[in-house]
Amino acid sequence: MSGPAPFNPQASRIILTRACDPADERVASPLALRLREAGARVEEFALIHLAQPADVAGARQALQGLADYVLAVPVSPAAARAALALLDLPWPASCALGLIGAASRDAMLQGLRARGESPQALRWICAEGSDADSEALWRALRSWRADWQGAPVLLLRGDGGREWLADALRAAGARVRVLEVYRRVAPAADAARLRRLRELLQPGDAWQIAAASALHNLCGLLLAAGLQPRQVLAGQRALVHHARLAQAAREAGFGRVQTVAFDPGGLLEALRSR
Repeated sequence: MSGPAPFNPQASRIILTRACDPADERVASPLALRLREAGARVEEFALIHLAQPADVAGARQALQGLADYVLAVPVSPAAARAALALLDLPWPASCALGLIGAASRDAMLQGLRARGESPQALRWICAEGSDADSEALWRALRSWRADWQGAPVLLLRGDGGREWLADALRAAGARVRVLEVYRRVAPAADAARLRRLRELLQPGDAWQIAAASALHNLCGLLLAAGLQPRQVLAGQRALVHHARLAQAAREAGFGRVQTVAFDPGGLLEALRSR
């Protein structure tokens, strides 16, 4: 059987708009390294900076009680990494993991292995593919467990975010606690960042947009640079991972929007379809 077609180096450049700690902004992400190994032209431009939660001690204390929950859901890769950074004990086998998307799954896998823990010892319920969102995870969770009455569930996320999954679990009878494990901060609109942004605005490039807050921050930086988002983004392409974000990207002005899986295979396929 023949493998995938060789990657065309003339395909669109991709800009990964990751969320990261400001100290790590100049360090290439694992996703960027894998895409470059496949021959893709990759740039990274952080649109979200991550900071510690408002109550670090409270978050640490809450995570010590993970064994009291039947399920914990880190709602994003950032939430997965932040929760593990705050967790002093091994992840208990009694607490299943609910994950939205391949990127969250991979962040959790890598984090557990880095801690010397065995992912195979845990129960994983994942929503994957280009339609991975809270709704898809809820469908997977209902297939795993029929009765949620009284079930204790911990949602791990940043400050703010969608309430849909928490509401769905509560409506099914679950006892849900939402725990902030990090905060999202917009990067400063300094001269260096705005200059870098202008350099990246090449026609036909593909911007990976993973969150509504990233899209909001991109538009804010464009305005700070003296540019009109809808005019500038009309010549750009957005790669998103669910329909709700696709609609937001269209409303922001992106001329072309594709819904893809946020793993190397899905992103490379999108770049090939230039």
